[in-house]
Amino acid sequence: MCRVTQIRKGIFYHRAYLRALIFVGLLGFCSSVFSQEYKQIVVATGSPFELGLLSALAEAFQAKYGGVVRCVKTPTGPGLDLGRNALAHITMGHEKEATQKFVDEGNAARRVELMHNYTLVVGPADDPAKIAGLTNLEEAHRRIFSAKASYLSRGDGGGMNMLELKTWEALGLDPQPENWYEVSNIFMLASLRHADKSGQYHMLDSSTWTLHRSEIKGLKLLVKGPPNQYEMCLVSISKHPNLKYNEDMAEKFYDFLISNEGQKIIADFGIEQYGEPVYYPNVIENPK
Repeated sequence: MCRVTQIRKGIFYHRAYLRALIFVGLLGFCSSVFSQEYKQIVVATGSPFELGLLSALAEAFQAKYGGVVRCVKTPTGPGLDLGRNALAHITMGHEKEATQKFVDEGNAARRVELMHNYTLVVGPADDPAKIAGLTNLEEAHRRIFSAKASYLSRGDGGGMNMLELKTWEALGLDPQPENWYEVSNIFMLASLRHADKSGQYHMLDSSTWTLHRSEIKGLKLLVKGPPNQYEMCLVSISKHPNLKYNEDMAEKFYDFLISNEGQKIIADFGIEQYGEPVYYPNVIENPK
């Protein structure tokens, strides 16, 4: 079983508070099996952990190599900040520009497009903004703005939130002062449930929708947009030497995820239960 630490609130705004939260979490890592507990790494990611994929990957890795894979649930931006502060060995997120900045700063020893899902917009069945069937996110958001239709933004610094803000910016529109525009400041699944309860348009990834659409009663899938690419970074030991103590394990886990074995776990995850993939591997398209 993958042992996890979830950071649900607070990490989005104050880096000092983030440090304190993670430090307290790390103090809780101690156990009676002392030597095994030192053989551990920390992975910072969001939906892949929340939806169970990281646990499936970690369990397979630990069965083969031992050690402990720790997971910190965090949106993309704060997850990259964990890497910047040497509080994670591996980051996994889906905002290309933010990840590129992370790399340009020298924080990543290795970087790869690991997998993808798709960007969706869901909304009420009567669809007052008339966006059903669109594939263009900008046009969908332009119509939502024109209709002044109720919309929920995550506002949590995650990759989907960053994409939403870029979409408004590209349109030259600012929904922030509008009373139909609400910011949840909570993660993807919790935001989806909030939007469902309130009958709001909401942008999310296809993985979250696939796993939880059966419980969503008031919203329909209206827009299937472009692929949503998840990138994985191995945090640089040269820049952050305090992470060297488990450098070998971090490299092994990174290599495991891009191997045929890891890519097959990604490709197969959720198919038996949901009848379709939850994520699509990028490194090996058809792993055996």
